[in-house]
Amino acid sequence: MKTYDEIKRHFGTFGFQWQESVPIVSTNPKLLFNISGGVVFEDTISHGVIPEKTRVVSVQTCLRTDGWEKIGLSGRHHLAFDMLGHFSLYEGKEQEVKEAIIESAWRYLTVCVGISPATLSATVHPQDATSQRIWERLGAKTVSNDGNVTFTPTRNRCGVRTEIVWRNPDTSKSIELWNLVFTEFLGETLFESPLEKIAADSGASIDRIVTAVECCSSDYENTNWKGVIESISERSEVKDRAIMCRLADLGKAAVLLVSQGLRPGNKAADYVLRKLIREAFILCRQISISFDEFVVISGNQWASVDAVQTVFAEEVSKFEKGLERGRKEYTKFVSRRNGRLTESDIKYLTSTFGFPKALIELEESKRNKEAL
Repeated sequence: MKTYDEIKRHFGTFGFQWQESVPIVSTNPKLLFNISGGVVFEDTISHGVIPEKTRVVSVQTCLRTDGWEKIGLSGRHHLAFDMLGHFSLYEGKEQEVKEAIIESAWRYLTVCVGISPATLSATVHPQDATSQRIWERLGAKTVSNDGNVTFTPTRNRCGVRTEIVWRNPDTSKSIELWNLVFTEFLGETLFESPLEKIAADSGASIDRIVTAVECCSSDYENTNWKGVIESISERSEVKDRAIMCRLADLGKAAVLLVSQGLRPGNKAADYVLRKLIREAFILCRQISISFDEFVVISGNQWASVDAVQTVFAEEVSKFEKGLERGRKEYTKFVSRRNGRLTESDIKYLTSTFGFPKALIELEESKRNKEAL
């Protein structure tokens, strides 16, 4: 059974030419971060320029902030993650490229990683006869899906995609494991203006692969996350699973950003880092774990404590000064309202003094307990 690190190391030797991971912060002016392995090749895929390397394999560290509210609640959404990628960049015709990309993904999952083919199936666009034939030859179960379409306005190109789906044999729940996207046509209409040579962007999150290998019901249960979440749980007084998972996720993202040279600030990626550290501090308060202990746990897991400790501590020190002012205003409001805050009071404290609602709720809970 391959571990997270083994999968990460081994994939780079699996076919195609190796492409080093680029920094998380994107050089694309439309993006803050590299959100997938494919965006690294955006110029090539958009404009059809054939690069020096036309068949590429990469393991790209990514960060996505969309779906922020799902972090910790969904077992499949993460802020920072490593994405395996196979890319064919306008170096072949449809049949050749689809065979290379589909067979590589299937062989990697079933032979190299060891996931049972019986737990895998593929979704295919009903008019994508080429992919359908390839899957049938590989012995994979297929499901027709007319939603397997991809169009990116900035590229003015479109195509179909096929997805490998893993079904958990213990729960019968399914997750998309591997996404294979083909850029095949000029414009936004499928099958109308075929390109002479096509591009393919194929990849998967290592977290999801490890979850399938270990047959877990959530990424947070796999060995990549389990240790850090257990360490947080051992040191916290409040055993709230969702908060602990969210805290672990925010910690990973913050540690990776700091380790790549970012520092908390008020603009762009620096602001995201500030937001990550400050929310992590609030979550630590909610489950009664020392923030310093949390930093040690996260630092040891994702980089090194020495690389992040000072940055985290300095940011929290600034945050606490602002919180102290908010706490004083909160106390005044409580006294003025005879202990009964209204929703408008809470909104005012949050928007005017930056006193987070989660901390107001903690203060309220503490005050109510003292009144008993």
